[in-house]
Amino acid sequence: MIEPTEFGMFLKAKRKAAGLTQDDVAAAINKTGQYISNIEKGKNNAPPNSADIEAIIHALGLDDAESKECRRLAAADRNQLSSEQMAYLLKHKSLLALIDFGVENEINDSRWKDVFSIISSDGSL
Repeated sequence: MIEPTEFGMFLKAKRKAAGLTQDDVAAAINKTGQYISNIEKGKNNAPPNSADIEAIIHALGLDDAESKECRRLAAADRNQLSSEQMAYLLKHKSLLALIDFGVENEINDSRWKDVFSIISSDGSL
């Protein structure tokens, strides 16, 4: 069974909150309502590109926080980082080393939470 992605669920919720149809959102990116339906259902093999995401953000009237979340979820749907995340990661090379360490040592979420707890307990986060 196909399940919606986080981006698909986000898009559907924001579209409905804006009172728009799938066709309305699709028109903003020159696609069909079926394309938006497929995204919302998790059936889409070609998530929107960055330009289309910006048009969707505009059509939905998202605020800054919602726009950032939309970009992040859309990038994740494409198995990518958002442009903001990538820029930050490339600026801070030690994060790449940390990620490599996590991959090589198969660090799980519980252990990462421990690391974040230690970092934040010294007041630096």
